[in-house]
Amino acid sequence: MTMPDLFRSKRSRRSLGLPHARRRICLAALFLLTASPLLCAQNCTPPESMKAKLQDKPNAAVYNDLGVWFAEKEQYGCAANAFATSLQTEPEQPDLAHVVFMFGVSLYFSGDFKEAIGALQQAEQLGTNEIKIHTILATALDSTHETAGAIAEWRAALAFDPESSTVLDSLSSDLLLANDFQGTIDVLETPRLLGQRTEQQSANLATACTKTGKLDEAAKVLREGLNIAPGSLPLVHQLTAILVQLGRLEEAKTALELALAHHPDDALTHEALGVVLARLKQMAGAKEHLERAIALGDSTPAVKENLARVLAELGAEK
Repeated sequence: MTMPDLFRSKRSRRSLGLPHARRRICLAALFLLTASPLLCAQNCTPPESMKAKLQDKPNAAVYNDLGVWFAEKEQYGCAANAFATSLQTEPEQPDLAHVVFMFGVSLYFSGDFKEAIGALQQAEQLGTNEIKIHTILATALDSTHETAGAIAEWRAALAFDPESSTVLDSLSSDLLLANDFQGTIDVLETPRLLGQRTEQQSANLATACTKTGKLDEAAKVLREGLNIAPGSLPLVHQLTAILVQLGRLEEAKTALELALAHHPDDALTHEALGVVLARLKQMAGAKEHLERAIALGDSTPAVKENLARVLAELGAEK
């Protein structure tokens, strides 16, 4: 959904769920979120077509139209001021929940995530319940590191669209952040998702499996992910780490060689292959790839130490 769509879609009056007295109290607090009314905002110049309407006691509808206009021009701070002025002008206006939602969205896109959260939560309390408010509010909560609240909003969004890649990516990432590894597995291992997981989902599911001691399952998930995205370096390196941990070095070697077919100049992959080859006692190949990693710009102490060990082994062989 585009930004203009967010502001043009209308909510019916039945979405207003709070009693009038409670609504006044909540909105009074909501108005405090905006630092200054529209007339005091800097660089908020309305279009010529609306100036006449704004000169003589404009009603809430005029400010709402102005807010939409500013939003379409990506002047989100000005849009937020316009919607706040609308709410101050007519706190009991029709489509109140939607106006509060537009106010919150404007704050969000202006970069004021903290204040946007309060407005969007208020819109939810007023009855707004659709996927777009849940996804925007979840993203705002993530930006302020309120992971538990974000998880609740992502779950609410998932109820609207169980196939949404954006929601599944973000929800599973937040569940991992909250150390809810089984929750991550429950969200992502559903059979219908097999063959449809994004790179992020494959990585998250494999991480959750690893954290719960299911290394073989994690390797399987990553191989399935590489079947969909064969050039994914993050998935290859994650798979390699697990295969090494399982002692399946030949498989790790093959995975890294396939990755280099897609990314021949990736230094980290050359380094990883060099380490695996060294463990397989294939020192000539290890030397070649470690030196290649350094030539490509990998200057970490680890790669230099690994190369020194390999050179020492080759020297000892002579």
